[in-house]
Amino acid sequence: MRKFLTLALLFTLWNCQSVSDNPLKKVELVTPQGEKIKTTLAITADDQNQGLSGVKAGDFDDDQGMLFFYLEDFEKFFWMPDTYFDLDLFYMDKDLKIIEIIRRAPHYIGRANPDLIPKLRGVWCRHVLEMKSTSEIAKGLKIGDKLSWKSSLSLSETEAKVRQNL
Repeated sequence: MRKFLTLALLFTLWNCQSVSDNPLKKVELVTPQGEKIKTTLAITADDQNQGLSGVKAGDFDDDQGMLFFYLEDFEKFFWMPDTYFDLDLFYMDKDLKIIEIIRRAPHYIGRANPDLIPKLRGVWCRHVLEMKSTSEIAKGLKIGDKLSWKSSLSLSETEAKVRQNL
């Protein structure tokens, strides 16, 4: 019984670590100034539809971001249903160079009145990073900045894996 419990505990710890270290779920983006952004990837349609909806301000740190990861360039439209804090959105090309920024996208708690939920103008890009508007890291980012991708998989390897899993 003791051996079984030990094996079960080791499997649970390994499984938890592999989920948190999964390069298709979490990566680190680094700004030109060397600041690190702990980034959750929104790859699937479900993840992208959910976005940061329902996430409370206290559960999302200023050094965190959500990267909406796409395989193609097209015009991206965002809206803010059930959000609890204002967001800065960084629209990027395929190489993670910031090509457009929308600052202080207003939050909206709930989904009951869809006509009142803030909707943002469309922007042609590849990826979109969302961060808290109050983040000092976010405040320091500007158009032309290129973020570095830090993960066990490179950006191109990640894209290949995502294409493979479609």
